[in-house]
Amino acid sequence: MFEKINTPRISLRLISHKDVTSLHAILNNPLVSKFNDYSTPLSKSDVKQLIQDDISGYYEGEIIRLAITHNTLNKVIGSCGLYKINEQVSCAFLGFELAPHFWGKGYMKEALVALIPELVMIFKLKTIYAEVDSRNIASCNLLNGLGFQLSESKSSVWFCYF
Repeated sequence: MFEKINTPRISLRLISHKDVTSLHAILNNPLVSKFNDYSTPLSKSDVKQLIQDDISGYYEGEIIRLAITHNTLNKVIGSCGLYKINEQVSCAFLGFELAPHFWGKGYMKEALVALIPELVMIFKLKTIYAEVDSRNIASCNLLNGLGFQLSESKSSVWFCYF
């Protein structure tokens, strides 16, 4: 079972239906959706279903999605987590999004530095992948700075964490 993680500026906790409004705004922001793998606009019902799928996937051991909450503002500013968790081969995919107002301030790095070691331990992972559009320079730089290694494909960049 996942326990809440607190850092000096943010907290990470399992996503819940109370996050629909915040996540709806973040996921529909054109700057965020530009590089994501879903179509916009998303309705609140769509986001509620995404969250329900994440909750169900968590209990099935396939997904863990966490809300990133700003400690001072007490506001959800993004989410991150793993999907396609495969315990047989000890790997998973990393996904993350952050409200643009918080970009370039180290919030996602703070979240992932705290989160990745926990998830590696909980799920006994050997490899974490992240599929990132090669035009998303900030995310590529973030992953590179976290020790992920670059492997190019047609339109995406894949990173591996060992």
